[in-house]
Amino acid sequence: MSTKLTCRKLFLGVALASTSSLVATGFALAEETPYTVKDGNKVDEATYNGWKTYKRQRCETCHGATAEGGAAFPNLLTSLKTLTKDQFKQVVLEGRKNMPPHKNNKAVVENLDGLYAYLKGRSDGAIPATELDKIQ
Repeated sequence: MSTKLTCRKLFLGVALASTSSLVATGFALAEETPYTVKDGNKVDEATYNGWKTYKRQRCETCHGATAEGGAAFPNLLTSLKTLTKDQFKQVVLEGRKNMPPHKNNKAVVENLDGLYAYLKGRSDGAIPATELDKIQ
C-alpha cells in the first residue's frame, strides 16, 4: 500500500472521529427546554408551581414582579441566560451576596425545578409576565 493512500485513510479516520466527537458533544451540550407553554400563558404543572412559588415566597420583593430585578437586585431574566440549572440551584439553596439561602425553605426546595423552569421560560421569552394557568 502506498504512503499516499495510508495518509488519506489516516486523515479520513481522524476527520470522522472528530465529526463524531462534535456530534456527540453537541447532543451532550443541548439542554432540553424545562418548560412547556401553550396558548401564550398556559404552562405545564411544574412550571406553574414554580411561578406560584415565585409569588408565594415573595421573590418579587427583590427581583420584581416580572423577575427583571431592580437597582440593588439582579435581573433574573439576564442571569438565566448564562446560569446553568445546577448553578441556579446552588444560588437559591446556598445564597449569594444579598440573596439569603433557601435550603431550609421546604416550599422552595420542593419546587426548585419548577422555579427554574418558570424563570428560564421568562428568560427565553417563552413565558409572559402575566397570570399563568396550567395546561389541562
